[in-house]
Amino acid sequence: MRAILNFSQRTASAVFLISLVLTGCAGVATSAPTPSLQQRVEAAHTSADHATLAAYYSGEAATARAKATEHRDMIQAYRKQVAGGHGNANMETHCNSLIKSYEAIAADYELLAASHRQMAEQARP
Repeated sequence: MRAILNFSQRTASAVFLISLVLTGCAGVATSAPTPSLQQRVEAAHTSADHATLAAYYSGEAATARAKATEHRDMIQAYRKQVAGGHGNANMETHCNSLIKSYEAIAADYELLAASHRQMAEQARP
């Protein structure tokens, strides 16, 4: 009976860890623009409209950079687990992949923000 409980606990732990990792990976996928964002982009004609979009995209870039930093910190935690005889050495590779993705996303958002700042300067007030 004890072996069955131990197996069940290990299985539950494995399922939990897998779901945790998959949830973290799912965060990389960017969703389609919300209708309100798409509408704001389509309706952007004034300097204020473009300045608002630039601020939005700058915020998204900051969020992506924060996620990259979060995964850098997680690498240290995973290294400690592996050194202690626990954990999976592949997690560092996964984190590095996510870091690169989040950094690329941040760079793309910054380009969008810069474009809208330029449009704001050229648009009518």
